[in-house]
Amino acid sequence: MSQHNGVISKEEEALYDRQIRLWGMEAQSRLRNCSILFIGVKTVTLEACKNLVLGGIGRLSIYDPQPITRLDLETQYYFNESHISQPKDKVLAEKLAVLNPLVDIRAISSLDDVAGVDLVVSIGQQTAGEWRQKGVKSILADSFGLFGYIFVDCLNAHEYIEEGRTKDAKTGESEVVRSSKVATYKSFEESVKVKVAGGNALRLARKYSPLVFVCQALATMDERVQAEGELEVSQFIRDALERRELPQGFVGDELLERVQASWGTEFVPSAAVVGGTLAQEVLKIITLKDMPANNWFTYDGLVSEGITCML
Repeated sequence: MSQHNGVISKEEEALYDRQIRLWGMEAQSRLRNCSILFIGVKTVTLEACKNLVLGGIGRLSIYDPQPITRLDLETQYYFNESHISQPKDKVLAEKLAVLNPLVDIRAISSLDDVAGVDLVVSIGQQTAGEWRQKGVKSILADSFGLFGYIFVDCLNAHEYIEEGRTKDAKTGESEVVRSSKVATYKSFEESVKVKVAGGNALRLARKYSPLVFVCQALATMDERVQAEGELEVSQFIRDALERRELPQGFVGDELLERVQASWGTEFVPSAAVVGGTLAQEVLKIITLKDMPANNWFTYDGLVSEGITCML
């Protein structure tokens, strides 16, 4: 945990009163004492960080030294023309600090200085394996056009608290029952190599969304492939799907065409949904309230559908 130790102050208790009533003082204390690192600044980053800062996390570190361009102004609403050429992480940290002065928000200059981080969130960058080796929980997420995905890696054993209700046998009154659970998560490398059984395409579609396999392929692309253009990206996806030995017709040409047209673009409404869901999963991991998604979430804005599945 970060250096924010000790009990929650009266000021914090008043500010976070509503959510403390929702999940309790213990969960809020975990949130206050956590340290989260975001790598990569896109629209989905803004949405997730905004929600987490307002929720009262302890420390938020942001890393993305890339300069702000005029194109960024079209989708990243915290930036304006005066910010062009300035580092994305520095400007975003300054804007987020206005939302909640009680949160320690900083842009970091290097990923070498991340001691004490409880969770790493990588936006559009495949670094999940690196953090697992260091024993740090991580999330990989991205949003492009109408689509988005989230991959959660809570390591080999994530403990969480599950709440339910039961009736007292004598009084008949309903009471809250809390039980401790443990969930096991696959590594990113394991997940993207899973060979699914299922016979024909129709049967497989009842269990998995075709989009999740497309997003898995996109998440494994390196910068060199992405720079080649949409034709190379499309072919990369097809090759990756072929290696998975999926039934013919399971991932249709229409979906691939839509993904190809969306790749490299940002659509704020879809990014807002993915960013909001991402913040929710971060809160679950940190507060230990309910099981985080295990392990993929995909979103298709055309049909306004978000699906979680395990691979």
